[in-house]
Amino acid sequence: MTVVQGVRKRYTRTSPWVLDGVELTVEPGVVTVIVAGNGIGKSTLLRIVAGASLPTSGRVTGRPGTVGYVPERAPAAIRMTARQYLGHVGRMRGMSPAQTRKRTDELAERLRLVPGPDVPIAALSKGNGQKVAVMQAFLRPPELLVVDEPATGLDAPARAELAALMSEAEQDGGRILLSAHESAVPNGRLYRLVDGRLVPESLRGMRISLRPTRPGLSASHLRAEVLLEEPGRVVVRTDDADKLLLNALSDGWSLIEAVS
Repeated sequence: MTVVQGVRKRYTRTSPWVLDGVELTVEPGVVTVIVAGNGIGKSTLLRIVAGASLPTSGRVTGRPGTVGYVPERAPAAIRMTARQYLGHVGRMRGMSPAQTRKRTDELAERLRLVPGPDVPIAALSKGNGQKVAVMQAFLRPPELLVVDEPATGLDAPARAELAALMSEAEQDGGRILLSAHESAVPNGRLYRLVDGRLVPESLRGMRISLRPTRPGLSASHLRAEVLLEEPGRVVVRTDDADKLLLNALSDGWSLIEAVS
């Protein structure tokens, strides 16, 4: 398992927290999906899980040796051809030149890379450049696959092929973490990123325990049935746990647990 423990991130000492105590477990053979809009912090979280960025505090444990990471937008100003670029990636991942060539040709055909892997990446269209980013993530079967906005920049056949590649990785026991917008949520274990924290999407019709993180918070503001209120903890019950949690986290409450 890959475990995210108390991850916090901000870019300067005085800037707001982009991530504020994220807890997450990405399990083998399971697709974990983070739902959020632009500018919320999902790309930051995915970069940290993939090892492409460091958290301000907290840690990620259990990151395997082979990580495939597909960013939302691939770097475009690369003078090397796709084959040359993937040759470097293959060497870093312990593949022989013959293995890399064979896999490059296979992925170029499956994703319909036009005009092919022997053209400079900088000369490719945006969509074909994104296909190269997908190719490098799957050059060697990933034990952990992190994909930021899977549909971004890809045509319909390439999106279908990416879905097939992800399904193969899932069946092989890979750990898969995706991000998605509201309009394109794939199947999987869903979380919402709200105010720098992850909230499980499945929290409906549950008893929810909350902890106030600042003075002045009252259970009466939660607009839910209050089952227990004591110093440092409130337990409520509601039919719309998603809405309650969105409002509670925005107001400054911290989630302790949710039980059916």
